Amino acid sequence: MRPAMSRCLAPFVLLVALAACQTGTSEPEVRRAEPVQAPFSTIPSDACWATDRVPAVLETRFTPTGPGGAQEPSEVVVRPAEDRLFAVPCPDQMAGDFTASLQRALQARGHYSGPITGETDEATADAVRQFQAPQGLDSGILSLEAAQLLGLVPVPRDSL
Repeated sequence: MRPAMSRCLAPFVLLVALAACQTGTSEPEVRRAEPVQAPFSTIPSDACWATDRVPAVLETRFTPTGPGGAQEPSEVVVRPAEDRLFAVPCPDQMAGDFTASLQRALQARGHYSGPITGETDEATADAVRQFQAPQGLDSGILSLEAAQLLGLVPVPRDSL
């Protein structure tokens, strides 16, 4: 063989030899993609706001009341009720078929199973609550962040 040809083939032969040394081919790991839960940090200055009452969290404890092991229940406040203020889509953003689109978006994510009526009813509010609870808002009122995550309201460019 000519020396120039040997120099060209040497890296290829080395690569084939190293590839043959592998103990087996591993299949690529296939997983379901998890949605990115990056919070939208920018709330427009002209945002609309809503207040929702978060109920108190109570715990029942039993305290001994006398001889013989008798106990009396008493409720203890673990977390007091609070009014929570959060940004919501403004009325002009919710014009037209917004509620029907909200119901379809929640249905596609497995939170709403009722008919697409375009009416904000108890079933829609319950589905909104189910969707928002993992993001830290236990409310049936649609937040601006949830509307953005559902693709119903545009995300400001400066928050991307």
